[in-house]
Amino acid sequence: MSKNTAPQAFFKKDKHNSSVYHPTLNARGPWDPNSLHGRVIAGLIAHEVEINYLTRDDFQDMQITRMTVDLLRLAPMAPLIIQSNIARSGRRIQVIDVQINTNHKEKGILEIARGSVILLKKSEEPIGSVWSTPVWNIDAPDENMEMPDLVEERLPMWHTINIGSTTGPLPILGSKISAANSKDVNATTENQQRKIGPRRAWIRETHAFIENEIISPILRVAQVADFANPFVNSGTNGLNYINTDISLYLHRNPVGSWIGTETFYHGADDGISIATIALYDKIGKIGTSTVCGLAQVRS
Repeated sequence: MSKNTAPQAFFKKDKHNSSVYHPTLNARGPWDPNSLHGRVIAGLIAHEVEINYLTRDDFQDMQITRMTVDLLRLAPMAPLIIQSNIARSGRRIQVIDVQINTNHKEKGILEIARGSVILLKKSEEPIGSVWSTPVWNIDAPDENMEMPDLVEERLPMWHTINIGSTTGPLPILGSKISAANSKDVNATTENQQRKIGPRRAWIRETHAFIENEIISPILRVAQVADFANPFVNSGTNGLNYINTDISLYLHRNPVGSWIGTETFYHGADDGISIATIALYDKIGKIGTSTVCGLAQVRS
């Protein structure tokens, strides 16, 4: 496999309308076999901003600093229509609003998700020292590491390498799939229950996002942002929260194909959870991702 391309993709662009994206079965989510994964919805919002705005002269030297994604309903396994506009255009701040719709055969146009992306002007750091979280000192895996094996003729949705021996396998998409999605650096049995405690892992994309297109650093981290839900909210009985949003914060773009993740915050009461992960690359810290979730049982 080339470092820049993958044999399978999540979407194909419509041949006649560049705003329409056709999902493949690779983009299927864990909650309903006829719905899409939240990570690919986050990816579509990042992709829309990157291809339509970051190439503009007035967006040069701007950093995507915050991306919020409201997941209004399960995205169907159907063509998605992307619309966007500039909500704020300033010298040091740009704000892009993005809508993702689908054309339901009975209900007409339905809004699936919406996003807001803030871009801030890069400059120099101010003089002085500011408190910061500890340095991430865990080496990233080899960029040329082999991809996971095919599962039912498809690649796992992502490639995970857990760090440490106390976490056990990730019960993200059910026990039969978790072993393919997760490779623990210390071998554990597939049926071991999740042990409660802090977790760290490296995540790598296994698919192209758009067929025959190279995946960008921003697109990589936008998809990993959704990982806050399964990584933090999974417990001894698997994943039983469905996230209704994603809030990604970045102070710089990631370097390399691996994104480091670390549990940062979790709290839950009355069937409502908040989950946050810290995000890293092979150089160090890059940002955080937070999701809010509702207690849910997969169909």
